[in-house]
Amino acid sequence: MDKKELDTKIEEIAKALLSYCAARTSNHFEAEDLAHDIILEIYKSADHIRNVDAVYGFMWAVAGNVYKQWCRNKARDHGCELTDDLPDVAEQFVEDDSALYLLRRELTLLSDKYRKAVVLYYIENKSCSEISNRLSISESMVKYLLFKSRQILKEGMSMERNYGQQSYYPKGLSLMFWGNGANRYYHLCDSKISQNILFACYNDKLSAEQISLEIGVSLPYMEDKLAELREYELLKKDGNRYYTNIVIFTRDFANEVNIKTARLREKIADMLMAAITEHEDEVRNVGFLGADMGNNAFSWQMVSFILYRAVIEILQDKIHVVYPKDKFGTECFIWGVEHGDQNSWESKFGFGISNVVNSMGDYVQFMDFPINGEMVHHYCFNRQNVTNVFLDVAKGNTKHFSENDKALAADMIRKGYIISNDKGLFVNAPVFTREQHDALKSIFAETAAQIANEAQNLMETVTKILKNHIPVQLKKLAKDMAYFRLFEDAISAPVAILYDRNYLLPYHGDGILPTTYVILK
Repeated sequence: MDKKELDTKIEEIAKALLSYCAARTSNHFEAEDLAHDIILEIYKSADHIRNVDAVYGFMWAVAGNVYKQWCRNKARDHGCELTDDLPDVAEQFVEDDSALYLLRRELTLLSDKYRKAVVLYYIENKSCSEISNRLSISESMVKYLLFKSRQILKEGMSMERNYGQQSYYPKGLSLMFWGNGANRYYHLCDSKISQNILFACYNDKLSAEQISLEIGVSLPYMEDKLAELREYELLKKDGNRYYTNIVIFTRDFANEVNIKTARLREKIADMLMAAITEHEDEVRNVGFLGADMGNNAFSWQMVSFILYRAVIEILQDKIHVVYPKDKFGTECFIWGVEHGDQNSWESKFGFGISNVVNSMGDYVQFMDFPINGEMVHHYCFNRQNVTNVFLDVAKGNTKHFSENDKALAADMIRKGYIISNDKGLFVNAPVFTREQHDALKSIFAETAAQIANEAQNLMETVTKILKNHIPVQLKKLAKDMAYFRLFEDAISAPVAILYDRNYLLPYHGDGILPTTYVILK
């Protein structure tokens, strides 16, 4: 090939060649020097070109050889000479940007220990001794990490990798807690990264690299989440593979349950309507504070009371739910619920159940539905000082209030949880004595027992369905988790049915709180 032809060919690849060099060096000066060395070597070796059709392959082969020698020289200068048998990632590059993309892709999949060594050596230009000091490891370990990482990169660049569905269609997950202590888990699924890690590892044990591809997030951005989920034991590890350690109520599972339990849900709603209508006068005659509440508030209160009595108290005692202890010693269950159109946890009928107690044994009972506005127990009743003020107001015991107590009461007045008039302060909720509360239990005893039986039948159906939707290692939890699914199927679902029938109407702050009541010791 004559010099004019060679000049033309080199001019055609010059831009790609400079990009090739820029991708392998730490600054543009080094890139230009390397490109100059490659072009010089191409001119020196031009006589070896026998076939014009092979000229581009020849040029890139020369580029690879020059780059290898450049790496060796650089390694010697840094006091970290790498052996000649080290596979060279540069050989993978071609004259377009595809190989650069592959290299970057593989760098995002390198685990932390390899990635740190590669970045420090090739990007930050640190010597092996400097890397050794930075990472607190021996120089021989640094050399091993560099050698191993280049092997991993080269192997990965030759592989076809496919991103999973969650990389472009992420799932949503709510983390649920039910137990006898503090909820330490509520923050763990605040990010979609954590949510989708749990989904990715639910039915398959995956390595960190596989999780990264499945959810479309580079390892550097998810390593902390992996560590956090493992720390709280929501995620476990078998060798180098992760798997989810909690039951997830998926959308597919929820859809199947909704279809197969529709009749039982309707039956529970029918029983609630009939019992409340039949016993309304008897209930109001118990004489508790708030017994003269409006019809809508009355319906909400009695629905909440009966469902709590049936599902949370009677059925739980009947089936003897055994609470496992978490790593903190708390007796509790933790599970996930996938977001979806059919999932009322995340719709207008999601609900929360809890109660708070003061030192005297008085307590506030909540069964909140967001359709009623802000959920009361999410507002402030997880703070003991607020609970104490609210219950003191319920008892008419306010003379001892400090300035801080008065400020808390004023805030609850603004929220509509306390009423202030010329007669004093009053809680905006029904107030029962123990005797009145027991009388209410007696009035609805038969109905609550019947609903508990129907809920148990529903639970047995859900257990069978759930076993077909959860991994083998979690099947032992199917029965207990089916009980917690009753929060959806035997409580929220009947409430939604009664709302659709206009038996329960929305609450807009126009009267007594519809799903919160007080029991005084």
